[in-house]
Amino acid sequence: QISSCFDRPYPSLTQRSSSKHTSTESEKQNNEILFAMKTTLLPILFSLFTSAEGFVPTVHNDVRGATSLFAKYNSMEEILAKFPSDKPVLINFYDAKTENDIKADIFRAKELLKDRATLVSIKQQDYPELAKKWDCADKSPAMILFQGGAPVARLYEETHYLEIVAKFGQFCPSS
Repeated sequence: QISSCFDRPYPSLTQRSSSKHTSTESEKQNNEILFAMKTTLLPILFSLFTSAEGFVPTVHNDVRGATSLFAKYNSMEEILAKFPSDKPVLINFYDAKTENDIKADIFRAKELLKDRATLVSIKQQDYPELAKKWDCADKSPAMILFQGGAPVARLYEETHYLEIVAKFGQFCPSS
């Protein structure tokens, strides 16, 4: 025999339960559903609603606003085409092992250059062929500034944000 939810008696909204808070079967089911939603559904929905053409701002603890690539691209031209051509693009190749050590300085450099250049971070492990082609596979961070699709300046293994801004700021016009 098939039963439905309408077959079971439920207390009315005006009735109060006489017992103290007890864990019933329906509460357990609700908790299981909530747990499944939090661990499975919400991360999927979050990734769907926060991505824009494969680019998602990464959030690391208190560091916000770093731009990282999450879609796979075959060439630097494809990556550069995703950004407005009115500002230079600073590509930061970094090793996953050094990410936590450099992220605060990269964020500060991005903030200081935000009106003059677009800073994009690319994990070397995600694009090994591209990192190797641009001589950025063995050093972290390895940065290349592009203007009009052509590289104009490079900087290797510099992590202090003021040095990054001083090096690349001279190539980036002020607004």
